[in-house]
Amino acid sequence: MKRTKVVGIRELENNLSAYLREVKLGTRILVKDGDVVVAELREPSLEAAENNEHPLVQYWIEKGWLRPATRPKTPMGKSPISLPDGTAKYLLDLERGE
Repeated sequence: MKRTKVVGIRELENNLSAYLREVKLGTRILVKDGDVVVAELREPSLEAAENNEHPLVQYWIEKGWLRPATRPKTPMGKSPISLPDGTAKYLLDLERGE
């Protein structure tokens, strides 16, 4: 797993480029205002997770707890169920007693 650093706001402002480089390498930066953590800088997770590049996903793969997909995603086919428009609303209203 990657490491975590705690820095003050002034330190972050003075060395922002250096800290952003660390974040890019996977370090999580917790930003403190006095004794309170007010922000967290980390890698974006959604895109990275989709590509199995997120550090946690990599850790799970290395441990054998997760196996990456062996084939690309395919869209789901059209549902075989066909109901008239408004059916869902009608059923919800019925369930709620409205």
